[in-house]
Amino acid sequence: MKRYSVVMAFFVLSCTLVFAHIPSFLKAEDFSGGSYFVEDIDLSQIFYYEFSGEETIVFSFEGLPGKNLHILFGVPVGVPVMETTYSFRPRLAIYRPDGQLKDGFDFTQTEPELMYEFFGDTNSYKYLGYDSLMEAEGTYRIEISSREAGRAWITFGLRESFTFKQILMLPEWIRQIREFHYMKGLARWEIYGLAGLGILTAGVIALIVFL
Repeated sequence: MKRYSVVMAFFVLSCTLVFAHIPSFLKAEDFSGGSYFVEDIDLSQIFYYEFSGEETIVFSFEGLPGKNLHILFGVPVGVPVMETTYSFRPRLAIYRPDGQLKDGFDFTQTEPELMYEFFGDTNSYKYLGYDSLMEAEGTYRIEISSREAGRAWITFGLRESFTFKQILMLPEWIRQIREFHYMKGLARWEIYGLAGLGILTAGVIALIVFL
């Protein structure tokens, strides 16, 4: 019975992966070398960062001509809706390997899209959904600049891929994601999944007892 419960819990957690990016929670020291290098920009992953004040962080990655760069960028909404997060508008700029600006975004006048994220059961103000082909081979840079303290996230890639070790990290990741979005407690799908697991387990016990 214990083995059955573990299998069912693993199944519930694994089902959420179709909605998930691999998360990383970065600190200022991660950028101490000048930039944070993203190994695989095709892999679906999300980077969370809390700005301490006026600050610029840089992501770098290798690009090839004709390869697509997929990015989402936003800030957490928080619960209840926090006016302080709505007014937090970092700037984002993408630079080609030759140092020339590819695209720049100032979100001061942008009306964000309210985006729900199933994995953490959170809401964000999404300011950018970006897809663009890269023109040259070399190291690209993304600079995110803020004039004030606040939290923001950026995603890369569309390819979903998780290792077994990463799957085991899901509960801890969810806790960290919800804390980043100013939330506490379990995600709704976790609550429903645990309730469903309890019902299934009770049903199996009943079958064993009465058959």
